[in-house]
Amino acid sequence: MKKITTSIVLILFVSMKIAIAQTPVYFNIISHNEISDSLDYTDSVNHFNYIKPLIKELCDTIISKKAKYNMQVDGNFINGVLNWDNGASNPNDILQWANSSQYIDIDGHNHFNPLPSDAINKNNPYKYPDLAKLLDSCGLVLAHNILGGVTYADTSVGAIVMNENWTVYSNPTPGFTFTNYLWQADIVWGTATPSHVADYTHFGVWKPAGGTSPTQFGTHDPIATLTHIGGGCKDEVSYILDGNDNLVRTTDEVIANIKAIADGIQTLPSSTNDFYTMNMLINFRDIPLIPYFADSLSKIIDGIRPYVDQGKIVWATLGEKYDLWYQQHTNPNDYFNVDCQDVPLVTSIESIEKDGLNSNKLYPNPVNDFIYLDNSFNKCSISIFDVLGNIVFNNIILDNQLNLSFLTKGVYVLVIKKEGIPISHQKIIKN
Repeated sequence: MKKITTSIVLILFVSMKIAIAQTPVYFNIISHNEISDSLDYTDSVNHFNYIKPLIKELCDTIISKKAKYNMQVDGNFINGVLNWDNGASNPNDILQWANSSQYIDIDGHNHFNPLPSDAINKNNPYKYPDLAKLLDSCGLVLAHNILGGVTYADTSVGAIVMNENWTVYSNPTPGFTFTNYLWQADIVWGTATPSHVADYTHFGVWKPAGGTSPTQFGTHDPIATLTHIGGGCKDEVSYILDGNDNLVRTTDEVIANIKAIADGIQTLPSSTNDFYTMNMLINFRDIPLIPYFADSLSKIIDGIRPYVDQGKIVWATLGEKYDLWYQQHTNPNDYFNVDCQDVPLVTSIESIEKDGLNSNKLYPNPVNDFIYLDNSFNKCSISIFDVLGNIVFNNIILDNQLNLSFLTKGVYVLVIKKEGIPISHQKIIKN
């Protein structure tokens, strides 16, 4: 399958933007694999053959649903493709095959500095130019040079020192292993990663001024050469696993949160530079831990499809966001930067009412202190959300009487799930 040309993609996007009254959020799925992952793709054909069909299934889902996906891979996985999928000579190795789709782009992902071999980080003799060289060895032609894992902070994680190394790639830079191979980035991305504590979770497009503070990173410098594509909200729109590899956020919650953010964007004042960008990040290492992962992802894509049809969500890879922005904004002083925290989550009531899962198996409504539930809800989970989408109550139903006297007056959404599947959504009014 040949990639659709950038100009055609941009025409389609511009036509869509003109045709809709909504302010869209440009959305895509992004995955990482890490040098510290337990699977050793480089040296173990069994490890590589274990993950390959799962990645193929993920890509097939993206393609069949016409979503957009940036697969960002490190040297461990690329070498696995070269060693076990004949990447240097096979035109259908997993990376070339995926990158040939108009719905998928392949990028590199690295932790900047070469690392010594140790029990946690293994051996990482690469920088971003080295990954570009390895991808080139697999036969990939990349539309953009993307720094796929960036933080602004002057900090370190274990042996990884991250003091603004991304700015190095404003100029052509040689690799660590492939010293004659020069590489220069044009897109910076990565500051919206679930569980990270020093990320810059903003929507938009701007050229970071540099520096190691949020203010410096979020300041637009019109003469800079690197463009940042904001990741938007992070924990709200990604799967979360706890320390025991148990899934904390369900598929339905991911869908609800994506819709909530898209609806929240509609409530904000509009401007000529409006350009909301967001993504759902997944890790290769999490895919085997989430049962029926491709099916779950398919459900998310289908769940937000009505918002795609309405124009509230537009699928776009990082490169497509970049190209669309610069087609619309030729003035180097133009930029857009909005904090995730400034977007209210307002979907809860409206989308739940449209989902057809309302139930009359609870009464009275409006409620004063106690609400009574149908016996069929026994041992189900119950959650109550306020109008901003904040959860105010979460528990297991063990009795058909629920004391809601702790709630302040207002409108709430009550969600009941059985084995993780919503079986009742109900707007309630607290007197």
